[in-house]
Amino acid sequence: ELQQEKGIVQSIGSSLVSLKDAVAKLEDDDLFTIVKAQSGDDERIGVTATNEAGAGTFSIEVQELALARRLSSRSFGAFSDPLNMSGEFVLNGKGFEIETGDDLLDIRDKINDADTGVSAQILTVAANDNRLILTADEVGEDGFDIKDASSTNLLQGLGFTSSDTGVKNAFVDGARSSGFLDADESIATLNNLVSAPSGTVTVGDQEIAIDLATDSLNSIRDKINTAAPSGVTATITSADEGGLTRYSLEIEGTTNFVDDGGIFEALGVFDNGSIADEIVAGAESDLLVSTTTSVGSLLGLGSAPSGTVTIGDQTVDIDLASDSLTDIQTKINAAAPTGVNATIVTSSDDDGNSQFRLRIDGTAEFSDSGNVLETMGVVIGSNNSFGSVAQALTANVGNQEKGALVHATGSGAKSDSLTSDVDAVGGLIGSSAAGTITIGDKTVAVDLATDSLNAIRDRINAAGPTGVTATVNALGPGSFELEIDGTTDLVDDGGVLEALGVLEAPTALTADTRFADMLGAGVQAGDTISISGTNHDGDQVSGTFTISNTNLKIQNLLSSIEQTFGNQVTASVDASGRISLADDQAGSSALSMSLQANNEGGSSLGLGTMTVTTQGSDARSSELQAGQNAQFEINGIGLSRSSNTVTDAVQGVTLELKQAEVGELVDINVTRDDTTALRENIGTFVDDFNSAMDLINEQFIVDEATQRGGPLAGDATILNLQSQLRTVVSSQVEGLKEEFNALVLVGISFTREGRLEVDDERLTEALTENLDDVRHLFVAQGKTTDERITYISSNENTRAGDYAVEISEAASRGTLVGGVEFTGALEEDQTLSLIDKATGQAARIELEAGSSLDDIVAKINTDMASDVAEVRRATVANTTDGTAAVDSSTTFAQIFGAGAQNGDTIRINGNTHEGNNVSSTFTIDDAATDTVGDLLTKIRSTFNGAVSASVDSDGRIVVTDNQLGTSELTVTLVEENEGGGSLNFGSIDVETEGRLGLEIEATAEDGKLSLEHTGYGSRNGFSVEAAIDELGVTAGEVTGNDVQGTINGEEGDGFGRVLSGKIASETIRGLSLRVELTPDEVTESGESGNVNLIYGVARRLGDTLKTITDDFDGTLKGREDSIDRTVDNMDDQIASMERRIEQFRLNLVNKFAALEGTIATMQSQGNFLTQQLAGLSG
Repeated sequence: ELQQEKGIVQSIGSSLVSLKDAVAKLEDDDLFTIVKAQSGDDERIGVTATNEAGAGTFSIEVQELALARRLSSRSFGAFSDPLNMSGEFVLNGKGFEIETGDDLLDIRDKINDADTGVSAQILTVAANDNRLILTADEVGEDGFDIKDASSTNLLQGLGFTSSDTGVKNAFVDGARSSGFLDADESIATLNNLVSAPSGTVTVGDQEIAIDLATDSLNSIRDKINTAAPSGVTATITSADEGGLTRYSLEIEGTTNFVDDGGIFEALGVFDNGSIADEIVAGAESDLLVSTTTSVGSLLGLGSAPSGTVTIGDQTVDIDLASDSLTDIQTKINAAAPTGVNATIVTSSDDDGNSQFRLRIDGTAEFSDSGNVLETMGVVIGSNNSFGSVAQALTANVGNQEKGALVHATGSGAKSDSLTSDVDAVGGLIGSSAAGTITIGDKTVAVDLATDSLNAIRDRINAAGPTGVTATVNALGPGSFELEIDGTTDLVDDGGVLEALGVLEAPTALTADTRFADMLGAGVQAGDTISISGTNHDGDQVSGTFTISNTNLKIQNLLSSIEQTFGNQVTASVDASGRISLADDQAGSSALSMSLQANNEGGSSLGLGTMTVTTQGSDARSSELQAGQNAQFEINGIGLSRSSNTVTDAVQGVTLELKQAEVGELVDINVTRDDTTALRENIGTFVDDFNSAMDLINEQFIVDEATQRGGPLAGDATILNLQSQLRTVVSSQVEGLKEEFNALVLVGISFTREGRLEVDDERLTEALTENLDDVRHLFVAQGKTTDERITYISSNENTRAGDYAVEISEAASRGTLVGGVEFTGALEEDQTLSLIDKATGQAARIELEAGSSLDDIVAKINTDMASDVAEVRRATVANTTDGTAAVDSSTTFAQIFGAGAQNGDTIRINGNTHEGNNVSSTFTIDDAATDTVGDLLTKIRSTFNGAVSASVDSDGRIVVTDNQLGTSELTVTLVEENEGGGSLNFGSIDVETEGRLGLEIEATAEDGKLSLEHTGYGSRNGFSVEAAIDELGVTAGEVTGNDVQGTINGEEGDGFGRVLSGKIASETIRGLSLRVELTPDEVTESGESGNVNLIYGVARRLGDTLKTITDDFDGTLKGREDSIDRTVDNMDDQIASMERRIEQFRLNLVNKFAALEGTIATMQSQGNFLTQQLAGLSG
């Protein structure tokens, strides 16, 4: 029965957990969403809406959908063949290293594995036309960013870009008007305006009144310059266009223009509300997340490029392996190009993280070197263009032409002169050639290793070629030659006749070769060649070429081929003697051909199989599809977005653009009466409540037959649960309007049987007319009487009701103000060293001599906002001669004093950014050719490309983490020196500790430097390691103060600006408030108003259910434990009783055994007495 009780308790618990889940949904404000949106054409535009949306109807015309950028490489013959290219490129800020042995598949996999927002696929257009296609994962005109990052011009080799470059991120600093024929005539007159606009426009930070009915370009220029917007200058420029002089207004120094009445539109300064003709003042780099970490490391480049670039009229040496944005800025300004100034511009991303650009103001003239500027994003390679390509076919067999006679006679040929006619020819000329040569109409086997001139003569004459006589001529003492008379039809085999000097070596077939001269073909007059195939358009063609006599040339065959294809192809013979066919029409082609030598005369002519060697293709750009924003109109107003999912055009409405068609309008209707989801959740709550109460109520129903209730009838715990749940649901919520402070008032009430039911009519009325009041009836809310104090949260331990708040001290931030006014410039370089208290991270800001207070503030803020990668530098600087530093190209044999030997090894051990162990071994296979750069490559591969490795100008190895922030990176090189050398790179120690940006800001206050932590409270602050007397900055620690105060008279815990009830408190525990009072706003009394906590039914019921169903100390868990204890006690009693029974049984057994012994003894005695009596009687 106890186990039955436990099972019932568990069933009740399960039902209450389900009820708790249903109640939790009613605690959520978001559930009370009543907006519904409908599209007039779901196939064109999808729509959803939230409570923020207003009711109404609007129309949308989708003109263009947003598209994803797609880029194609050039064509490659096979996607699995090594590309024999090496170098690095940057894709969406991620560096990729390509090695010589990589193929298209390798590049595809590297890109896809990196998850950069770009997908790579291989497109096989035809058998020999394979292309790597890059596609942006997201649509929009920003597409993706790809940059060449090595001097090998890798992207050009792959065909993604061309050698042409242009400014990538133009820095716009002004606007230019349209060209006018006169600068003194009014704009109205020049443009024939009947009603010229007038009004007050904004240029920069000034407003200017302009009337185009009377104002000319000159007067508008003068008005702007008189108003003197900050940093703005207006000028008039002129240009000759087709013999006419046109004048334009140029406004430089701002891009902040506000039109009034269409004035800027009429001037041509604006086009559709934006600047029409921008004035480019310079260029900017791509966005980077740090100013102090090398650019190469930020981009994850293993071997970042370096070079001497040209900016304006000056050259600048840049090495991205070591130079940061700040370093590059300093180098440019030190080079001082005319009119150029380099600065670092700070901005924030959508998450508030700092990001930086290098701005080069004053020139748009750049010359790159080693792709340094392209890697930075200052310039960009243009998309490659591929012209249309004509299809070409080539035979897989190359034929040869017979070698010419070397010593021809009128009717035959002679050999070279030899020193003997009886000795083996091979020994005389150093040849072992052997073969069966053809002389006229006979064949003769010759082996120069054994045959003399006389023997060869005899073999020829014995074979008896028709009309042929072979002789050996004695030319003089020790000089002999072989003469073959009667034919010039000689065919070599095995190089015999070539070695004898009778024939030259055979050459590749040409168009001028006669069929009779084709080596080994034996072409006969009357032989035919069948020609068949398909032309450019795929139509069948066929023909036959007849070799009427063997003096015909190969060109005759080529001409016949061209005629067969309607003279729309060009037939030729390549340098290898193979017949080729090229389509005269470029572009995609169906051209094919087969040449079949029929050899009717017993010939052995073979022309091979024709295969496509150049695939015909149409003209194309490497950019298959430019990234494109969606273009659409809402109620006639044009908009553009980078996604087809539009969330910010209409408040609270999300549009899904699916199809575009100009002129097609789709109506969107938004209504504010959809309470479907809310009704469903209320219904679920009612059902789950009734289910749980039914289980409880069953325990109190008396069975008429047995007159007994359920197993838990009368159980105090279950009775209490029943009462608690009914009370929470039926009681009023204090603090709400009397008309809406109980569920019964909105149509949710108990029946006579104790079950909840919903009055649909009454609930509908409440939801329709008073939704916000219904929401308050269910959820929790905290109302404060002081807007500077806001309710954050509470939990099940916090009681509802009014709480008086008194603030005795407002939260503050740690601030340090310099003790002196600083109006000049730093006299010498200074280092400001700061340590953040909360994180323990340190920052060193290098302040240059000559810096003003504004310069110092800007430098500190830039460094504080910048994330930093960890940099480790070796302690030993190696050289090649005791003075000149080694570099990546230095061989190990060239390292001064190292004595590196072949087979020496270097162990590479370390920890990654995350602290994972890595290790490998580098072997110096050949000290004369293996370089320090090879070791750097091994270091990078050991860390899976997560670090950059280089050699600095002193010859020390530098390893930089490619991931910003706090790092566990370590690197150790162990030089084993097995060959007895003393190679030593030293230990690789931390030079710059990795960290994220620090929340410390600098400002100038009354001529003094002020440093302030942006976080509030005692845990936030910073320390200054060393004083800087020039700035009045002292060493020491500064921290903020936590808010201090009481809630309902009890001392709260302050944490920054959050005041919370203490955990030990029974009345304010769990309550948290945000206090935004400043120290000046804290009153002497400290009174700051009240917080009224109102818990709706769902919140109160949720808290109650948490207490009941908690798995550790909930009410039902306690009841289960009680049953378990009872069961355990009963088990103990049964065990004890069983032990007593067993002991009693054992006692009886012992007594029985003793009795048995006594009986046996008595029987033995009786037997003895019987025997004795029997003896006496005898």
